[in-house]
Amino acid sequence: MSSWFYNLIQWHQVTKKILSMKNFFREHPLRTLILFGFTVRIIAAIFSKGFLTLDDHFNLVVDADTIANGIKLPLDYKDSVLYPWSVSLIMSAIRFFGNTSPDVEMLVIRLFQTVFSTFGIYFVYKILETISGEESANLGGLLMASFFILPITAVHQFEESICQIPLLASIWFVVRNLQSKENAIREQSNHRWYFFLAGIFLGIAMILRLPLLSFALPFVLFLFLQSSTRKHSLFFFFGFALILLLQAASNVSINHQFGYSFLERYVNVFKHSEALVENSGGYPAGPPWRYAITLLGIFLPPFSFLFVFASFKSGKKNMLLSLPTLSFFVAHSLIANKQERFLLPIIPLIIIISAIGFVEIKKWFEENTFRWKIYKSLWMYFLVLNFLLLSVSIFVYGKKDRVEPLVYIQHQHNATGIIFAEFSYTFLVPEYYFGKPMPTYIELTNRNTIIGDIEKFNGKNFSLNYCVLYSNNIEQDKILIEQALKKKLLLQKEITPSVGDWLAHKLNPKFNKANTATVYSISD
Repeated sequence: MSSWFYNLIQWHQVTKKILSMKNFFREHPLRTLILFGFTVRIIAAIFSKGFLTLDDHFNLVVDADTIANGIKLPLDYKDSVLYPWSVSLIMSAIRFFGNTSPDVEMLVIRLFQTVFSTFGIYFVYKILETISGEESANLGGLLMASFFILPITAVHQFEESICQIPLLASIWFVVRNLQSKENAIREQSNHRWYFFLAGIFLGIAMILRLPLLSFALPFVLFLFLQSSTRKHSLFFFFGFALILLLQAASNVSINHQFGYSFLERYVNVFKHSEALVENSGGYPAGPPWRYAITLLGIFLPPFSFLFVFASFKSGKKNMLLSLPTLSFFVAHSLIANKQERFLLPIIPLIIIISAIGFVEIKKWFEENTFRWKIYKSLWMYFLVLNFLLLSVSIFVYGKKDRVEPLVYIQHQHNATGIIFAEFSYTFLVPEYYFGKPMPTYIELTNRNTIIGDIEKFNGKNFSLNYCVLYSNNIEQDKILIEQALKKKLLLQKEITPSVGDWLAHKLNPKFNKANTATVYSISD
């Protein structure tokens, strides 16, 4: 009896806590969503190490490290220096305080990006609250906080993800002015400044991700053509042009040519548009409808069809958002190079448009009991599956088999020379994770030339004391390397691919490689 009574009390306390959380959400929805989204991103920042794509690391991290080391970027550097320069400041500050671990350095950078990305939840909520109401804002804010691909991409080094925040900020300043025009008599000067700031933020978003031009052009054009925004659109243009001018001027110091980034990214693209449509440059390619299938996939069919219906329902009434988003989508669909991350800039926009639409179509579903059950079932399916995918994605260690061996060796602080035996597949070594000073390393890719490749380094002023082996026949290749070295390999650590790497390899083995990395020390 006492046990039953104790369990009843415990259940009552749990129920009270749940009700208390519900009441807190009702009273402070934005605060709750930001707290939840921030918590999820913090977990991703701590546990999702490594990098998800080559550009994630070899573009941003390597460029930022180059700047932090006081080395000039190459003359043919095409992108804006804003993002790598910002990250290089964090790197320099961490190194100033004595840190020598690149693993720790990347953790701090991911934590900074956690804070920055959380602003996206705020802007999505405020945009929806302003143009549609609290119900849409709650839904859109929840999706922005918890949609399974957003937290992990937010904390990694994707310019496509970073540009979301200034893009949303620009839209928020425009929307805020449009909705407050009735009370604008005493706020005319504020409206001008808000439009100026909107232009600045759109300019920042575009230089962070230069292919955003396909969104920016119709967005700016719409502001000039729409009667409600034409009055202050000139201030928007000044802010936008100011950022573009600063970017063009920064090219002088890096590329020795005013506006080099725009010339390379835009002028040459239009000159060679046929090649851009036909040649993917070795990257994943696909037909024009590939991105449509991608969106249907990531929004989890069959729920994704409901998502598309909601988006079309509201898109016709919110042309300021839907037309530039559609323009961006169509432009990228026509390009041969079809990497999924290219869609990241417009994911928050799609969430906003659909959140408005869901409020409208919900009324239609509520009119019929059968339809209402289908609607609730689809939402339950989406929420459960999205939660499961989120629970996995925030713990994904990207390219673990390539990064973790270097992290392990760097932590030993005794590496003098390293062999990378890449027999199962070859790759660019992410040497940043070696730290400073970087030890010498050699790459072996051909079993038939191992002896000759190693002999090239005999007599050099360094000694090989570690070997990282990637092989489909570990014992056989281990013996082969020992015979070539005339030394023993002592097992230190086996590093298996992360769940995310394994799944990516299974889904697309041509572009995603994953294998066990075996770390040995080399002993006489």
